[in-house]
Amino acid sequence: MAKKEKNGASRRELMTLGSAFGLMGLAAAGTGGALFKYMFPVVSYGTPRKFMVPVEDLPDVGDELIFDDMKVVLRRQTEKEVAAISLVCTHLGCTVNRVETGFQCPCHGSQYDSDGIVVGGPAPKTLPWLEIKNVPGGQIEIDTGTALPGNSFFAVV
Repeated sequence: MAKKEKNGASRRELMTLGSAFGLMGLAAAGTGGALFKYMFPVVSYGTPRKFMVPVEDLPDVGDELIFDDMKVVLRRQTEKEVAAISLVCTHLGCTVNRVETGFQCPCHGSQYDSDGIVVGGPAPKTLPWLEIKNVPGGQIEIDTGTALPGNSFFAVV
């Protein structure tokens, strides 16, 4: 019997070539992914969690100052005591409006009294009171990321 000649690559060669091309494809995909990620820097353009208020800009005793950008109302209880209340509705995160009786959410109608306690609507809990710190330079720092129990007033130096 005559020997048949093989035309083409053996099974082993095909497996080797397939593996090599597969690895090159994975390397190219990884490099492409890294380049794609490099094109979009990791930057947060949201509002900062903390912001400063000069002591001389604090409202008069019994008055409030609303910071729309930060979604915070700053209340002055006495000459030396201030408090900050978040204006973010605890239902779905809409910004509540100051009304005569307290606060009201324009999205789904949640109502809060002047201290942020829920009095109506779908909101599950009260508006958070926020932490305030005295910082050098005659300023206070309001931290919108730290919620405290209601009626948390802070001494102003």
